[in-house]
Amino acid sequence: MKNNNFNFKNISIRVILGLALITFMTISCEDDFLEKEPITSLTSDAIQSEDDIASLVIATYDPLRWQVINNNLGHHFPVMFQGIRADDVFSQWANFWVAGRVFDQNPIPPNNPSVLGWWRKWYAIVSRANTAIGVIEESPDEIYEDPVATKAQLIAEARFLRGLAYFELVKNFGGVPIITERITDANFDFKIPRSTAQEVYDQVIEPDLLAAAQVLPASPEQPGRATSGAAYAFLAKAHLYQGEYNQTVEYTEEVMALGYSLEENFADNFSLNNEYGKESIFEVGYEANIIYNNWESPGGIFNQGSGTHQLFGFLFNSGVGNSAFGNAVPRQELIDFYDDSDQRKNATFITPETVDLATDLSGGVRGPISCGCQIDQSDQCLLPDQSNSGDWLFGTDTYGFFWQVCDNTGNVLPSWISKATMRKYHIPVSVQENTLNFADSPLNEKIIRYADVLLMHAEASIMGGGGDGNSSFQQVIDRAYGPGNPAAPAYTLQGIKDERRRELATEGWDRYTDLVRWGDAESVLNNIGVGTQFQKVFVIGRDELLPIPQSEIDQVGPEILQQNPGYN
Repeated sequence: MKNNNFNFKNISIRVILGLALITFMTISCEDDFLEKEPITSLTSDAIQSEDDIASLVIATYDPLRWQVINNNLGHHFPVMFQGIRADDVFSQWANFWVAGRVFDQNPIPPNNPSVLGWWRKWYAIVSRANTAIGVIEESPDEIYEDPVATKAQLIAEARFLRGLAYFELVKNFGGVPIITERITDANFDFKIPRSTAQEVYDQVIEPDLLAAAQVLPASPEQPGRATSGAAYAFLAKAHLYQGEYNQTVEYTEEVMALGYSLEENFADNFSLNNEYGKESIFEVGYEANIIYNNWESPGGIFNQGSGTHQLFGFLFNSGVGNSAFGNAVPRQELIDFYDDSDQRKNATFITPETVDLATDLSGGVRGPISCGCQIDQSDQCLLPDQSNSGDWLFGTDTYGFFWQVCDNTGNVLPSWISKATMRKYHIPVSVQENTLNFADSPLNEKIIRYADVLLMHAEASIMGGGGDGNSSFQQVIDRAYGPGNPAAPAYTLQGIKDERRRELATEGWDRYTDLVRWGDAESVLNNIGVGTQFQKVFVIGRDELLPIPQSEIDQVGPEILQQNPGYN
């Protein structure tokens, strides 16, 4: 299923020990951190081979996999920060997911563990990238077969990852401290003030991504590693977020010239049998059955599998280990936003109408509903390999509802009823039953797909950036609706906004920040859940950004690391 994928487990122990030191306000920043003597250090003379150098760069990819840091209160799944915080999904059908429910409403507290985890995740990548670049630059040429080309390639990968990390930091937090030097000892002065968002774009994000794009290959030697297409795609998105439409068109067209294309079947983007497919530009690679630590323990960051299926899988769908939790419930309004002729609808949601249930609890025949096949013909079903209908029925019939969000008295809120779960994280039962634990999903997560690039091109073009944006838009809607379908939207700015929502729903990378950059967040979010305890709140001047983690401010000092407006 996965060939030649690279894994963190292959990194040498001396590299792991060295990286543990060099974290720049990331992992284990205790109050006395700056007073401790180094236990070990990573110097260029510790590197003995080209493989050691490559391991440094591979280690820089690894925090992309991190979903929890240390406990059940500090989760940082992307959908929390973009889908739940926005208008696409609600945190849960019950009140069990403490980490998730905070994101249903603004403001997010500055001491929230998930916000701290999100900050540390991206700064861990920054730290590792800085380390890799510094060591590579100092490493002797004689350890390489081709020192010029190899050094350039590895530095470009590290710069790509650093540029991506700073982009996510700016999207979520605004201006942040910039550090691009390698930290070699614990006496480094971490008290670095925030740069402005524009300075971060100008000094790190754009130069890193452009430099990477000009060196990286169009096709990676190993699946999952950075390419010129990935660097150009994120460079285009960085310019789009700044309203720089000419540059957005320029760099999306660089990607469009590299041979990417849309999957004919939208659902194939999220299939275990089609990872790193022709539409994928950059994705987080996961692999089951390598190592499993409790996913909410400190050792959880070493896991190679994903916790998404356990956290988001449909309720009580137990293959192995613990049952799934049914979190991140798609809002009914989002489901209804899709036309039934849109092939993305069934590929984005699992609902009772798209699941083949062979029998009900009394033993009578219930299905198929719309699947068109019986349970023993699972390869034809809309929900493949779903053989544990008893567990499904227990979760739906016994409780009398299917992810119906209730108020605090137990009454269903009509405007919040949802009978769906997110399909893009689903793995078949046969896969579940052969993993080390239910939170050991091998399913990769897409960070950016070619459809996203086409929609960015369409948006920048209609905003005056040049290019044939209508053609790009047409490719996306023709795949979704079929050519000539009157249900497809017209090529307008609103049509592009709507299609970005439908195309990328529940993937977790842009919905909230799209609303913010469009200036739509206040009008959209303040009209959700009106009159209920779940009413959304968006305050201009505060809720555009997450708060800077309070523990980071406490360590550095509020006069140096200043809090975002509205959170003091």
